[in-house]
Amino acid sequence: MARNLFEFDVYRLNVVEGDRTLFEQNNSVCGSDKDIMKILNTAIQPDVKYIIEGKRAKYEWTMRNYEVCDYSDGEKSDVVIFITMARSMSEKMGEIVTDDGMEEGLSESNPPLAEPMMLFFYLKRHLVAVEHISKLMTSGRWQESITELTKQSAEKNGYSCWFALEPVPEIGKILEAFNTFTKLIRLRVKLRLPNPELSRYAKSLYDEMVNGGIREYLQDMRSGKGLSKEPGRIPHAATEIAQAGYKDGQIRLEGYLDGKHKVVETGEKAVRGSIDSVRDYVRGVKAMAKTKEGKTIIADIIREIDRIVPAPDERSK
Repeated sequence: MARNLFEFDVYRLNVVEGDRTLFEQNNSVCGSDKDIMKILNTAIQPDVKYIIEGKRAKYEWTMRNYEVCDYSDGEKSDVVIFITMARSMSEKMGEIVTDDGMEEGLSESNPPLAEPMMLFFYLKRHLVAVEHISKLMTSGRWQESITELTKQSAEKNGYSCWFALEPVPEIGKILEAFNTFTKLIRLRVKLRLPNPELSRYAKSLYDEMVNGGIREYLQDMRSGKGLSKEPGRIPHAATEIAQAGYKDGQIRLEGYLDGKHKVVETGEKAVRGSIDSVRDYVRGVKAMAKTKEGKTIIADIIREIDRIVPAPDERSK
């Protein structure tokens, strides 16, 4: 018999700072977990929504069911925020029945049916477990929607920032591509300031970004003689930061392998985890957040995240 698995993809929570005009100088930058919690809690308000109008359908993205859960696995304890995100189709063009026959028309639904997905925010590590729903994740609309919803919520709270979820690749995936090249001649990546959760090799570049007040850093490194792949040097450090999910989009690597020119773009596929629980049971976690069963589900998800995306200090053991 097939096992009932709750599957999720792991994303890094990036806090993106917006540009502030002279009239917005009093706006604050989101800098703490309390700020993150405040923005997420406000995002569930009814007037916070993101509407996407296509050629034949109109969709509305919203967030609901904000809940805080304290968990403990015997060795450590932390707070997890879980939220239900949903896409509703309020209008659709198609064939409709009329008194005279069939014709092309607009069908409206009120209230519209919704397709939900669960998000678990692991605040200690700024990681997010996103329920894997294929029909909602085939495009990047859901990520775009999180950015737009948190931007609206942040503005309500006087913050000039928003959240972007970036896929955390399978451990070592980007670094593996980096080390594949016999000679690496180009590395292009857009980094975002980490929270930080980095290895010792990336610390110097992180410190440079902090000291320079740099929130985003577009690097396009080139060398016909070959970029250094030595740990601690800028190309390796940038790759480490991107591997941890503190990036915007893909990382592009170009060079030579066994004398042949090669181009690799990587970093867009998130690592996937699973726990041995029925999907509908996990979705009911809000109703039992304070119960033993609810805390067990949360602890299982956190353990799985820690297993597939180990913290830097754990990877070095």
